[in-house]
Amino acid sequence: MLRTLFAGACGLLVGLDREAKNKPLGAHAYILVALGSAALMSVTLNFSLSAVANEQDMIVDPSRLMQGIVGGIGFLGAGAIMNSNDSKRLRGVGSGAAIWAAGTIGIACGLGYLAEAAFLAAVIFAILNLHDWFERKAGDA
Repeated sequence: MLRTLFAGACGLLVGLDREAKNKPLGAHAYILVALGSAALMSVTLNFSLSAVANEQDMIVDPSRLMQGIVGGIGFLGAGAIMNSNDSKRLRGVGSGAAIWAAGTIGIACGLGYLAEAAFLAAVIFAILNLHDWFERKAGDA
């Protein structure tokens, strides 16, 4: 449970930035993606190490779940990127990438890599904020 809660906290860090800037996908989406990814990975990892999974006829491969999580989150990212107005500039790419990264944070937490997940959340938060800072500076020039 600690891994899942930690994933939610990391997702909150990324999501608060997006929420504060009124970007697609609010903070709750980032929290839920990180929580869900962590819970799925943790349960799958525990199951793969259980006696049931060690039976001869049973093949458990947690890496296949990672592929499923990453692919599924891609649909959320695509939803954030979809543009309904006639602007030539594609919007929501940062949010799409951030929601995908929130899934990777959850996967890392579910596997027990909490320090790596915290580092990744901090780096994503910094990148999102530095990008906005550079855009403001470029607009002032």
